Amino acid sequence: MRRYLLLFVTAFTLVGTSCKKYNQVDNSGTVKTPYTLFIGGFYGTMHKTNDGLYFNNLFPTDNSCVRQIIVADSNLLYLKENLYVSDNEGQSFKVCNQNVIPFMDAFYKYYLPNTGLYNKTERKVYICVKNGVEVSSDLGKTFSAETNWATPFPAGEMPTSVTLTDNGTMYLMIDSTNQFVKAPGGQWAAVAQDGVNDLPTDTTTWYVSKSHDTLFAVDFNGRNGIFYSTNFGADWATISGIPKKRKILFANQPEFSDNFYVGIDSGGLYRLDGANFFFNTAGAGMPWSTKVSYVEGKRIIYRTDVVRKYLFAATDEGLFISETGGLDWRVLRTGSYSTLR
Repeated sequence: MRRYLLLFVTAFTLVGTSCKKYNQVDNSGTVKTPYTLFIGGFYGTMHKTNDGLYFNNLFPTDNSCVRQIIVADSNLLYLKENLYVSDNEGQSFKVCNQNVIPFMDAFYKYYLPNTGLYNKTERKVYICVKNGVEVSSDLGKTFSAETNWATPFPAGEMPTSVTLTDNGTMYLMIDSTNQFVKAPGGQWAAVAQDGVNDLPTDTTTWYVSKSHDTLFAVDFNGRNGIFYSTNFGADWATISGIPKKRKILFANQPEFSDNFYVGIDSGGLYRLDGANFFFNTAGAGMPWSTKVSYVEGKRIIYRTDVVRKYLFAATDEGLFISETGGLDWRVLRTGSYSTLR
């Protein structure tokens, strides 16, 4: 009897151990917070991905370059020659603004970045248009002329770009002598020009970008390069390292990144280090002649709270990805891509 009891206990132990091992689940690779990346193309396509493996096509080729993508809460907007909005996760789009700035070289696919933005605190979408600024209070469904001016908007002028700093201040660029600033909850006021440390006036094609609370004024044609301001445009100082007379296609600090990047027309990617820009793509997996038109950052949070960060680059030679903070790149998807969000 003792022998049978021992055999029963042994068999029960083996079965219990086997079941426990079989039912083990490893959750370390389970994603808790995925990313969403929207990709616009030079020939009109727009895609969406959450993992870099599967891409959902939101818009087919129509030979009209996607200039900018804006996410306003649950609404998705994209800018071509007109501004379009979707309130059903990109299943369908409709025109919401036909008054945007006309600048776009359709043959060479050139355009100015940062034409609009979504101010999450105000829950308003701003867009630069032919005769000023228009604003939407319904997440981009409808737009009307901005009327919140402390200083009248100059008649006949056309703004090029708008940005929002980390402290909630908005900044509007028209040209080297006309800029507006708007403090949180305040009105648009003209930036005073005192003739000291101002932007060069021998070109009018300027656009604005930012890194945290520092502003960057970019000469799109590359004649004067890039300037920065730490006091919201009252004073500007130049930054060296950018090739002269080459179009500067974008300048931005990607989300979840500590670096500020600049894309040069058929000249690769540059990164700001201190007070100078340095070529970032030599020998790093991205051809030196690549036309880089935007860089965006994303992150994944796993169930174990492990965080992984990625950089994506929209180029004329494909969608590139970096898992090393921009130290090296690899092609994620072939194609000709113009912008990211």
